[in-house]
Amino acid sequence: MKTIFFDLDRTLMDFETAENIGIKAVFEKYNSEIFMGLEEFTFEWKKWAQHFFDEYSNGKFTFDEQRKKRVEKIFELNNSPITDANELQRRFDFYWQTYEKEYGLFDDVLPVLQKLFLQKQQSNLQIGLITNGDSKNQRWKLSKTNIEKFFDPIIISGEVGISKPDLQIFNLAMQKANCTVAETFYIGDSFEHDIVPAKKLQLNTIFLNRKRDGDLKIEKLKNGNVFAEVKGLEEIFEVIEGE
Repeated sequence: MKTIFFDLDRTLMDFETAENIGIKAVFEKYNSEIFMGLEEFTFEWKKWAQHFFDEYSNGKFTFDEQRKKRVEKIFELNNSPITDANELQRRFDFYWQTYEKEYGLFDDVLPVLQKLFLQKQQSNLQIGLITNGDSKNQRWKLSKTNIEKFFDPIIISGEVGISKPDLQIFNLAMQKANCTVAETFYIGDSFEHDIVPAKKLQLNTIFLNRKRDGDLKIEKLKNGNVFAEVKGLEEIFEVIEGE
């Protein structure tokens, strides 16, 4: 039985578009306190958001703390430090209210999931999810986009206490799905958090690089499984059906 695990953010969910709109809203609202241009402000926001999210994943901060930390850092970098915790929360809430209105799926996601789900009903196929993040937040994303029904099992780092790129979260997912390395495919967009660990385990690994030019790339791993690089989810069928 083939089992296909997906990452969530930036693989299925168009995180970046919503993030960019949210950051721009903060930049415009608090422009009098910001000396950076929008491009630099956006770059620094994203850099520190990822930094503090990784520290949350490693247990250094709570989920809510890492959210406020990015706001604290970006205004500190603009020589406008915020010392009041309530003000940090208000500014993050403003970002989030804008972000959540724009958050949704990439255009290719529903057609691919629906096709896989049909195959699941007709043959031996499982569709699972492995995602880093807070349980409430990740479940909200799945509910908002109505895609939770496609996945079983759903492995969320905040629920299991292990985060990608730790190999244990992939092993746990395979245990839950009762599948082997040979029959498991993993699809993700982050080379560090998704692809490197999946390749270490020699899973069938598909790197989703939406900015990639050129044709589909497929190569064999040492154990006979494959590594592929695709620029859209519709290309995964050529990889999966070829195995």
